[in-house]
Amino acid sequence: MLEQRILTSIIGIPIIMASLYWGGIYWQILVFLLVLVGLLEFARMGGPNIHLDYLLVSGLSYLLLTYSGMDSTKFVLWLLFQTLYYLGRSAFSGNICFASAPNLLGVFYVAVLYSFLWKVRSTFGLSWTIFGLLVTWLTDTGAYFGGTRHGKRPLAPNISPNKSIEGALIGSLSGVLTGLVYAMLSGQSLLAVGALALVLSIAGQLGDLVESAMKRERAVKDTGTILPGHGGVLDRFDSVAFVFPLLFAALTLFARRGF
Repeated sequence: MLEQRILTSIIGIPIIMASLYWGGIYWQILVFLLVLVGLLEFARMGGPNIHLDYLLVSGLSYLLLTYSGMDSTKFVLWLLFQTLYYLGRSAFSGNICFASAPNLLGVFYVAVLYSFLWKVRSTFGLSWTIFGLLVTWLTDTGAYFGGTRHGKRPLAPNISPNKSIEGALIGSLSGVLTGLVYAMLSGQSLLAVGALALVLSIAGQLGDLVESAMKRERAVKDTGTILPGHGGVLDRFDSVAFVFPLLFAALTLFARRGF
């Protein structure tokens, strides 16, 4: 399993970083594929009341609107469209609307949250996007190896029995150290960027636990098999779904003040 994880990372990380470096259409295509596969995985995990057509149309249309420059008018129109689509699709499919509510979760959990991968890159540039990814990845790596070696006390036994408090702390420490290195290299405030890295590190681990809780609820081990050793896109990028919206919010709030 570990060998597969490493091999997938060796192949996948250069693809991600090349697309990220070139930006523009290359990064858009990669994020589009992540969202597309993520929606398909969510549909597979979601059960019989999931409407794949709704997930794809509503989710991908949101992402494309984000690419074109989302404003309040576009968002309101999209929200109206997808709500009417959802209500009509649920009412005439033989399912009551409340039973189909996971469809709404799928669109917002996958398409809306993952769209911030594009929003951070297009708004705040390459370096902050790399910062977000490195904090996420090194937190995950630190938590995995730290928990494997030093883990004794369970973090959330009812959600993910293999995760430990020690692993979570080591993961957070790894994230903070990543932030401090980034701050030194970029000339940013050590305190501000270190604090931001800590928040993002905690958020990433929370995202991991949320994904584990959803899988446990649906009694599935992995959301997919597209990434050997990691599972599916939702398995590998569950932390990113929480990290990048918070990163975008923080950078937006402090853009005028600077770090």
